[in-house]
Amino acid sequence: MKQSDFERLPLRKKVYYVLERGKAITARQFLHYHIKLYAYAEFYIELWYIPATNKIERVELLSLDDVLHIYKNDFDISELLK
Repeated sequence: MKQSDFERLPLRKKVYYVLERGKAITARQFLHYHIKLYAYAEFYIELWYIPATNKIERVELLSLDDVLHIYKNDFDISELLK
C-alpha cells in the first residue's frame, strides 16, 4: 500500500492495518498518551492511545527524519556510522 492510499483511509481502517500488519518498533509517553511506533509497508506510523478512555485517538504518519529526531534516544546507530 502506498502512503497516499493509507492517508485516505478512515481512522478505524488505519488502526486495523497497523495492528494487523505493522511491526511494533518502540513506544513513548507524551502527556496522557501512550504512543507506539510501527513500521508498516515502507513508512512509519504512530498510534496515539489514551488509556483512560481505551481509545486510539490519532494515527500519524512519520518520515524517517521525524522518527530519527523523535526517537533519537531509543536507537543506537553508532555501529552504522563506522
